[in-house]
Formats: sequence, C-alpha cells, structure tokens
Amino acid sequence: MFGELDDIEDRSELILASARSEAAAIVSAAAAQRIRLLADVRVEAERAAGQLLTERRARGEERGRSLLADAVREAERVRARGRERTPAFTALVLARILERTR
Repeated sequence: MFGELDDIEDRSELILASARSEAAAIVSAAAAQRIRLLADVRVEAERAAGQLLTERRARGEERGRSLLADAVREAERVRARGRERTPAFTALVLARILERTR
C-alpha cells in the first residue's frame, strides 16, 4: 500500500515538474513575444511620429510662405499708397513753408 502511494507521489511529482517546465516555457515564450511586439510597436510609432512630423513641418512651411506672401502684398500696398500720397503731401508742406516765408 505504501509502495503504491510512493509510486503515485513519484508520478505526481513528475507530472508537476513537467507542468512547471511547460509553464516556464510558456511564460518565457510569452515574454519573448511581448518584447517582439513592443519592438514592433515602437518601430511603428516612430515611423508614424516621423510621418506626422514631416506633414506638420510641410504644413507649417506652407503656412509660413502664405503669411510671408500676405505680408509682402500688404507692404507693397502700403508703399504704393505712400507713393500716391507723397507728391500731394510734399506739395502741401511746400505751400505752408511758402506761406510762412511771405
């Protein structure tokens, strides 16, 4: 009877050892897979971030060019208005100077 119990205990220890070994292999494989997945996700995230940065940089450059073009047009408009008004203003100043010198 004790011999049978010892045999059962020996078999159960073998089964437990095998199960522990299998569980350790599963845990190890899962950890390796997790590391691979995280590496893949990191690569994909870096790629997406790079693409987003490139797109935003392009939009920012385009916006900058647009603002500069608007500013140049406004400056030209102001300069043109100044050129239109300068002769009249010069004539007014000369007239007042001449009035005072009389």
